[in-house]
Amino acid sequence: MSTSFSVAEILTRLEARIAHHEQQMELHQQQEVHHREQSAAHGAELEKVRRHFESFKAAALPAADLAGVPVAPPPVGEEKPEDLREFVGKRILVSKLIVRAIDRLGVDATFGANWVAAETNRRYHDQLKKPVDARKVSVVLRRLRDAGELHQVKPGGAAHEALYTKRSPG
Repeated sequence: MSTSFSVAEILTRLEARIAHHEQQMELHQQQEVHHREQSAAHGAELEKVRRHFESFKAAALPAADLAGVPVAPPPVGEEKPEDLREFVGKRILVSKLIVRAIDRLGVDATFGANWVAAETNRRYHDQLKKPVDARKVSVVLRRLRDAGELHQVKPGGAAHEALYTKRSPG
């Protein structure tokens, strides 16, 4: 213990410490009140969210179970075989099969080379020696466009295919 302080200095220092601790005590009491209010608000919100969670879970689980049940697909009507008599004794031209696949589409249908290639391969896999690729279909689509039978909706590029429709623009 140091005895080099005067009585006045000791009293001044003790008063300063008392004031400091009174301020800290008041500050922490205010924080305690604030924290109690925040805790009460969060507790009420937590209870509300839990109620909603439980009610949603009670409704959602049966709905999810119901959504997981597969729906029987509608009976698919058998497509009647196409008349391919024009090809009897002749070499089948892939371009004519592509045109036939396009002709079966509706007027408002929008399509690209990949879709037409897939549809041609699906419909005429028995008549084709090898599957038709989108590059060959793209050539046929461009020729039909140039002949005025198709209209280009969106131009294509290296990274995306052109889109066509049978409907005239305007």
